[in-house]
Amino acid sequence: RWASRIVNEGYPQRAIRRESQGSVGVSVVIDTRGRVSSCSVTASSGESVLDDGACRAMERYARYEPALNDAGNPVAGRDSLTIVYRLN
Repeated sequence: RWASRIVNEGYPQRAIRRESQGSVGVSVVIDTRGRVSSCSVTASSGESVLDDGACRAMERYARYEPALNDAGNPVAGRDSLTIVYRLN
């Protein structure tokens, strides 16, 4: 599942070295293929490396089922979520 890839594979290496942890709120635009076409931080973790990494990871790993219009054709959509970065 892509959500676990974001916090595991997408955890910024610089944040790991600095032992940074936190939660990042993001808002994304999903294109007609189900890919994230843009991402913005809506609630900062207080660590820019985590904030930037959250959007980079969403654009790289996130996959959605595209929204459909009344005719059943794919259309762009939006989602908002929180990504929690925690070191083990």
